[in-house]
Amino acid sequence: MPASLQCPTCSAPLDLPETHETLVRCPYCGAGVVLNERLGTVEAVAAGSAHSDTIAEVVRLLRAGNRIGAVKVYRERLGVGLKEAADAVERIAAGQPAGSLPRSSGSRGVFGCMAVLVLLAAVIGVLATRRGGPADEGGPAVAGQPTPAPAAEPQRPGFAEPVLEFGSEGTGAGRFTDARGVAVDGQGRVYVAEYSGGRVQVFDSLGTFLTQWMADPKMPLVDLAADRGGTVYVVQSGRIRRYEGATGRPLGEVPRPAPRASYSEVTVALDGSLHAVTDPSGTGIVHLGPDGEVRRTLDVRETIHEEASATRLAVAGTGDLYVLDRWSGEIYRLDPGGRFVDRFGGEGDRTDQFRSPADLAIDGRGRVYVSDLGRGIRVFTPDGGFIDSFGGDEVVFGIAFNDRDELFAAYRNRHQVVKFRVGG
Repeated sequence: MPASLQCPTCSAPLDLPETHETLVRCPYCGAGVVLNERLGTVEAVAAGSAHSDTIAEVVRLLRAGNRIGAVKVYRERLGVGLKEAADAVERIAAGQPAGSLPRSSGSRGVFGCMAVLVLLAAVIGVLATRRGGPADEGGPAVAGQPTPAPAAEPQRPGFAEPVLEFGSEGTGAGRFTDARGVAVDGQGRVYVAEYSGGRVQVFDSLGTFLTQWMADPKMPLVDLAADRGGTVYVVQSGRIRRYEGATGRPLGEVPRPAPRASYSEVTVALDGSLHAVTDPSGTGIVHLGPDGEVRRTLDVRETIHEEASATRLAVAGTGDLYVLDRWSGEIYRLDPGGRFVDRFGGEGDRTDQFRSPADLAIDGRGRVYVSDLGRGIRVFTPDGGFIDSFGGDEVVFGIAFNDRDELFAAYRNRHQVVKFRVGG
């Protein structure tokens, strides 16, 4: 029996469950996977649904160049109007989420929000048009050499201005194949992690390549964070491992709060303490001191509501904890004592809602930034009031701030990191 399998939706490696479960989730894209045993071999099969099957067929037709057929399939199978189907297929072809889909009743059915995630994993990097290629004006970026942000992307004056971009497609110095994670330490070093292969590249604050080092090359790198002293925390295989950021020297593993606990996310507060999600379903959060001692644990189902889950975390300078629930599209705010304060966001197309949120970060003024796949970055006040959005209709994954309120964002399909200067 193999030690690992591939997710049939996004091709990421899957760990075999320690128990005899037959329905699991991909640790990154969240898609449902059915495990079948046949002749002593375990096979991973996508957990089917009408929406996911339809989107898979639409993707197949688009790859074959049959856009009209794709619109027809989307319209007939999902029972929507011609304009809605055409708009959805247009978004799919552009590498953007097709739009919000209704949840099934009950907890989440067979993963009620799975269709958006299936679309994301199936389409990102396959159909999206990548900017900065040889056909673009100015040609491809030179590996390891940052370039000024192009004037063709004007931002609203006084709030967010792109001042630098670096990276291009490939495996050499300063090149990316599937960069999704970004972290910045107290010295301004920028760490960019590939989802597959375990590669972490290190850049200075001006985007100049410094070095690279490897985490576990066999498992998806689902999250990383950095503290002010230059220690980088990498989440893989349910573990959080420490590395010396400047060199990649291993520094050991963060203790687990329980023997079978499994980490899926980590963030670092200004005091060096860690907040982490402690299981793949996102129901547990643990607060750890810099030396690994457990300060507090909480169950988000009890703290917030029974359907809540945690996907990404960010800690404000006030100690307030912001929790991104990718399933509901909501942001939950907890006070420094772990008590629920408020929520904002939700699934939808309004400016203050999200289609497929991926990451969140907080600037020095306490404003909350959320990357929404296919919609750039959206900005909120500390209490959830919508302020602005920027970054265009782009697929942005990881985002992280330095001490100068400069935001680094991983543009996965463009194979670049873009630095924004925010103000206002």
